[in-house]
Amino acid sequence: MSRTDYVISAGILEEVLFLGISVITGAGLFFFYDLFRVFRRIAPHGEFWIAVEDFLYWLICAVTVFVVLYRNNDGMIRGFALGGVMLGMVLYLVVLSRLVIGVQVWIWHRILAFFAPVTIFCRKILHFLRKRLKKMKKVIKIGLCKR
Repeated sequence: MSRTDYVISAGILEEVLFLGISVITGAGLFFFYDLFRVFRRIAPHGEFWIAVEDFLYWLICAVTVFVVLYRNNDGMIRGFALGGVMLGMVLYLVVLSRLVIGVQVWIWHRILAFFAPVTIFCRKILHFLRKRLKKMKKVIKIGLCKR
């Protein structure tokens, strides 16, 4: 066998690189969705805001996939590129997602626990001020009504 038997043509190499970029894009998109999932665990919120977050996520996904296709494939939609994005998402989900979410939630709980005394202190001050303002409002109201 000669040395030229193992040389990959430039076209095939370009397609393999494009597939790799597609897989990495899919993994990156799922990582981005994991950030939303962590945010939802840290700060639970209603269905409306979850729907808004999901809409923004899918909008960002569409733009990202379009940019990848446009830059690397002149905008042509290729099945293997979309398959690569899906493969990247599935690989990330199976291999890294649980670890990434667990670590991020742990870190954010530690950060929030560090600031918990400050939050409690601020809530107590706000409660105290709110009570004083209600009393002042009542006194002013009574004073205005006497005239």
